[in-house]
Amino acid sequence: MEEFLEEPKTVKVPKHLFHLHRRLFLLVFAVAVLLQTAVFVNMRLDTYYQALNRSFKMILTVNGTPDNAKLAETGDSLNQKEDITDVQLFSPQDALAEVRRQNPQLADAMLLMGKNKMPAYYELRLSYKAINNIRPFADNLSAEYPFLTPHYNLQHAQLLFYVGLCAKLLNLAVVFALLLFLAFMFLVEAYPSAGPRAHFLGGAVSGVLAGLASCLFFAVLVYPTGFLYEAASQFTSVGRQLLLLAFCGLFGWTLSKWQKF
Repeated sequence: MEEFLEEPKTVKVPKHLFHLHRRLFLLVFAVAVLLQTAVFVNMRLDTYYQALNRSFKMILTVNGTPDNAKLAETGDSLNQKEDITDVQLFSPQDALAEVRRQNPQLADAMLLMGKNKMPAYYELRLSYKAINNIRPFADNLSAEYPFLTPHYNLQHAQLLFYVGLCAKLLNLAVVFALLLFLAFMFLVEAYPSAGPRAHFLGGAVSGVLAGLASCLFFAVLVYPTGFLYEAASQFTSVGRQLLLLAFCGLFGWTLSKWQKF
């Protein structure tokens, strides 16, 4: 009976465990803040990209007065091109009605000036690859169809390109970073460090090398687009990269002092 009446023993948690949890909290909190930022920015970038992509169009105005058979044949030819996702033909009457729908005041002003007939035109929607190379793509269309004159907003195309590129880079970077974290957790669990810990200087050098590897990683992602220099000048600067390398070196130095690696 006395065994059941004994008071339960209290388990004391060592104080050093609380300090360890506090360090882990700060480290995981920093990573979580970065991931939350990536999620927020990624969602907004996707929204902006979809809106820009829906509103971007290339207009091909028809010079002269070709017959309907010629217009239909040209539309079919344009629709078969890989980088053109959609083709719509507007007759002169449809063109004037479209202007009136979008801007009634402009349509009335054109009628007052005696311009009651607009040229027929094709409205094209392009793939992301064509938008990336909008100038040579338009030049090729002009050479292939001499009776068509391309019109497009170059600033719109450049903004669409960079927003799309930034969204794709962010998606790939987040996925790659998560894979690296999973690999890190696997190594810590499967192969706990039993030998000598990392030296302070070695930790700093490892951190700087990791920062350089991150620069190389993004360069490899951007290089296939053919716009490595332009993207680098748009997304980063030398000063920011130096600050990033300094942070990586200090972070590696701090982790080596933690004596857990």
